[in-house]
Amino acid sequence: MNKIWCLGLSLALGLGSTQAARQMEWLNRGLVAVKTTNGVFLSWRVLGTDGNTTGFNLYRDGEKIASFTGSQASNYTDTKGTASSKYSVKAVVGGKEMAADAAVSVWSNQYLTVNLDRPNGGSDYTYSPNDIAVGDVDGDGEFELILKWDPSNSKDNSQKGKTGNVIIDCYKINGKKLWRIDLGVNIRAGAHYTQMLVGDYDSDGKAEFAVKTAPGTKDGSGNYLSLGSAKGADHSKDYRNSNGYILTGPEWLTIFNGETGKEMATVDYNPGRGTVKSWGDSYGNRVDRFLATNAYLDGKKPSMVFQRGYYTRMAITAYDWDGKTLSQRWYYNAATSGQECYGQGNHNISAGDVDGDGFDEIIEGSCAVDHDGKFMYRTGKGHGDAMHLSDLDPDNPGLEVWQVHEEKPYGYDLHDARTGKLLFNETSSGDNGRGVAGDVDSLNRGHELWSAANWNTYTVKGKIWKADKRPAYNFRIYWDGDLLDELLDNTTISKWDHAKQQSNTLFQMQGNSCNTTKATPNFSGDILGDWREEVILHDGASKLYIYTTTIPTEHRMYTLAHDPIYRLGMSWQNTAYNQPPHLGFWLYGNKDKFPTPDITLIGDHTPKPAAIIKQGAGSSSQTIALGDSIVPFTFAIQNADGATVENLPAGVTAKWNAQTNSLYFSGTPTVSGEYSYTITTKGGDAEFGEATRSGKFTIDDPNAKTTSLKPRTERALLNGSRHVYDLRGRLMKQRKHRGFYLTR
Repeated sequence: MNKIWCLGLSLALGLGSTQAARQMEWLNRGLVAVKTTNGVFLSWRVLGTDGNTTGFNLYRDGEKIASFTGSQASNYTDTKGTASSKYSVKAVVGGKEMAADAAVSVWSNQYLTVNLDRPNGGSDYTYSPNDIAVGDVDGDGEFELILKWDPSNSKDNSQKGKTGNVIIDCYKINGKKLWRIDLGVNIRAGAHYTQMLVGDYDSDGKAEFAVKTAPGTKDGSGNYLSLGSAKGADHSKDYRNSNGYILTGPEWLTIFNGETGKEMATVDYNPGRGTVKSWGDSYGNRVDRFLATNAYLDGKKPSMVFQRGYYTRMAITAYDWDGKTLSQRWYYNAATSGQECYGQGNHNISAGDVDGDGFDEIIEGSCAVDHDGKFMYRTGKGHGDAMHLSDLDPDNPGLEVWQVHEEKPYGYDLHDARTGKLLFNETSSGDNGRGVAGDVDSLNRGHELWSAANWNTYTVKGKIWKADKRPAYNFRIYWDGDLLDELLDNTTISKWDHAKQQSNTLFQMQGNSCNTTKATPNFSGDILGDWREEVILHDGASKLYIYTTTIPTEHRMYTLAHDPIYRLGMSWQNTAYNQPPHLGFWLYGNKDKFPTPDITLIGDHTPKPAAIIKQGAGSSSQTIALGDSIVPFTFAIQNADGATVENLPAGVTAKWNAQTNSLYFSGTPTVSGEYSYTITTKGGDAEFGEATRSGKFTIDDPNAKTTSLKPRTERALLNGSRHVYDLRGRLMKQRKHRGFYLTR
């Protein structure tokens, strides 16, 4: 049974919410060991609930090599480490050392290779690894990778042509494939069609997977969809027209079991396509522009938010999953030109609590929708290709949005995420297709802003910080440990050099980026080690490369995945024109006094002793006549994987039930005697060891010879031992007795 471990603390945004803490996944320590020229570099995860009192002990090959207080950073270079060393880390809470995760081996390179099961292509296309979403689908405290395979003939919505099927796999970081989903011929391949959401929507400690589906979709068990709206569907139908667009036929939303890929529920996809031309054209471009994000619409657990359209009409639907029913929370439809969110959307989406009420709003670029599906504001600046939501300007209360605009003359703007108030904006003469907000220079207060509109870099006050000096405009990333942003573009991580006013290459990676000219990673985010971020690239065929930093840092910071704004960014990163996640606060400005997230962790992973609990009516110790059945009873095994039973009488069994984690005792003894049996748990927590429990069966044979032992005097009961034989002269078990009559 999962338990919610709660530690109520201040909201990361600092906006004073009184709502319940947010539920997030419990994560293990994510220990990473990488061979370097100086030995072995190690880093591990601090949880958002650890606080500044949790220390750590680091072990090599079972021997403690270093200890860390609650104020020290969670990385270390072991100069005596070798490529064959094995490492583990144990948290120290209140002076008590907690249990360790499984020991990890040393990476021989600065990346971990994940071998993939590449799907077979078709006559005119092959597959390559594309966007990745992450989530803990099996509850082990480790992020799994949900990978979309991109066929080489995938299309932008503006391009005609048929495509290969969209294939989605789930892998553990060690390369084990958990499942494969085939979306079928009626889901077109391309960056704007399939948006993946992963989250623990029903609070069971394991993430689910949700995506748009159609007739022809097969789940992770290899079966066509058959539940709800998909019941009785004709999966042989091909709804593609001669140009490859899919403008007719059923559209569904399916939620899958994250661990197995099995279909759990299917409903009609809303927003539905309706009349194609109502979205801005009649040939199928704008009708099939999709976005998706997780959002904490009730302030406690994540909901799924799916969107259709943004050039003109925009429609958004929020869904919830309670473990049994996939239900619609609300529907928003902006269908009137010049009003509300009509024409104000981006090629990307974001979410966060921007008004301080404890519930997340949906940030669309030039407009926002409240947590209840109501319109909030519009800036009127129209559609855009990139945006960044964070505390970009620490002097402006709350969060801000940096947005670049596709439509001239709007150029770019910085606006208040709560009100839409423009804080600074400038025009441009054409399509401004790229833009980044990053804190790359400590001399400025807040972030720096730049875009493809010109070569200038700006402060959050709208002043030109560097004229004709512009860093790379793709992803931001934390890599070198100094609390400033580095920049990720294609396969290069660069660092802005203030003194020389130029970007210098910090790290060059092998592998390939994704999405053609966008040159984005398969994924970038904090999924291993300390608070610095990993980068996932691919080899073009059947391998992923997970890169992690080996640069020491003196700063202790909890995992970025436990910051509410950042975690939402991890959910929407795979959407359309991918964007990097941001924190919900200014990292550099907070130094080592980072705001503590107000979160609860789902899943009870605190060390607990194994236990054997008696259940049922029957006693665990029984005296019965030979030939009679025992009164059945059950022992529940808690906090352990199983149990062994020794010395049961013949004819009595203890049957293991894996579903209930219990032992069921029943049967009819076939041999008389006295049997003391022992139950011992297996797989209990190493800190506490295994649990044991004993019971006894006394089996009497009514036909056996009786021997009476009587006291020598009325007041002197017999003490000692006697051998007892049955009617055939066979020795029964030796009986010890003190002060009583023994009869057989």
